[in-house]
Amino acid sequence: MNSKQWQCVDAGSDYCPCRLAEENSCIICTQLQGKGYCDCNWMGVCIYDEFYFSGNKMKGARESREYPVIDSKIIDNIIVLSIQVTRYMSRALKQPGSYIFIRNKDSDHFFDMPISIMDSDEERSSIKIAVEMRGVKTKKLMDHGNTLIVRGPYWNGVLGLNSLKTTQNARCLVFARGIAQAPAILTIKHLLRNGNIIDIVVNKKTGEHNFIKEYFNMESIREVDIPSDETAILCGKLMETNDYKLVFIGGSDLLQDKIIKFVQEINSDVKFVTTNNNMICCGEGICGSCTKKDKDGALIKTCKAQRM
Repeated sequence: MNSKQWQCVDAGSDYCPCRLAEENSCIICTQLQGKGYCDCNWMGVCIYDEFYFSGNKMKGARESREYPVIDSKIIDNIIVLSIQVTRYMSRALKQPGSYIFIRNKDSDHFFDMPISIMDSDEERSSIKIAVEMRGVKTKKLMDHGNTLIVRGPYWNGVLGLNSLKTTQNARCLVFARGIAQAPAILTIKHLLRNGNIIDIVVNKKTGEHNFIKEYFNMESIREVDIPSDETAILCGKLMETNDYKLVFIGGSDLLQDKIIKFVQEINSDVKFVTTNNNMICCGEGICGSCTKKDKDGALIKTCKAQRM
């Protein structure tokens, strides 16, 4: 992996150096990739020094803990859960792209599933998630009782964080379909804090819930019920009439590809931020389920890596 093109979202955190450093597979540090030289562009505390002075051991591990469920409601086939966590956890999960692993307390670790954070309240030390009931793991949450097992914090649920965090005082377009409204909420909050003007398009079927409207009382929120091809055309038309500097797309890879294609034909300089739809299993870069190849053929651990 070219460490100058990719960075690790965990770098400099309480969880760096991580297990990958112990296995000579660090995303950033060339010396902790088994190479005999330093050639990284990391601007923080030297990861190799941190690893060396800790006795060649990882710094810390995210632990699975049992937390109380303080509120639960079902909307259509989506269960919305508010969970009481620690102050540290709620603060760490306020970042766009934050997610956790959760499971029913009566299930073993094979039932762990990554779920995006919809909102985090640091003052009340609580987080809110929305889970769409689809398979064995998610359906188990229907019988969650008074507590859930939570592991976190994790931060790579959104790709393009560097573009997101550096966009200020600009006009932005946010598009979210279905359950992808959940990770869109922290993204919108971040863009607003940076003084951006936002137009929001929520693609939902008639009768489906609009989670974004619960959080933002904005006239610029537009609801549509159209297929992917028409969605891409709509976003292209919006680009023609607005000078968007950044476009956020919450939806499937197919939808993302179509919107990006249409938008780039109009403005090739626009920055894109998308939901991370890769298959995430461990979240630590170990299992390989999320690994993809970039355009140069390098294997990328998408649960942790971000393109610069």
